[in-house]
Amino acid sequence: MKLFVKFAVLAVILSTIFGCATSDGEKFEVRLRPPEEFNPYFLKYKELPGQKVLVVAVDPGGRWACAYDHDRGTLREAAENAAIKCDKARKKHNVFTKAKIFAINDEVVYYNDL
Repeated sequence: MKLFVKFAVLAVILSTIFGCATSDGEKFEVRLRPPEEFNPYFLKYKELPGQKVLVVAVDPGGRWACAYDHDRGTLREAAENAAIKCDKARKKHNVFTKAKIFAINDEVVYYNDL
């Protein structure tokens, strides 16, 4: 019985953290706020010139990774390069959540599509 209760509690926690599916198949995702240690990276990013993109991955265990790229011909190129860099940082810091776009140029978009 204790094992069942532990499993049920874990299932509720995981569904709360990672979102839950609705009856029509829509999925809602909880995006965790980056920690305070992220702020210096964001401030440095804001000072960069040209087309720029910042991506971040934050997991429920408190681990996080971020990367940015700038001064490319297009935002798409900057986003692709930032995602590649962030994936390397995710592996290095054992962050299991996927990277999400945090900012495009100077606009924070991380929370917009929830």
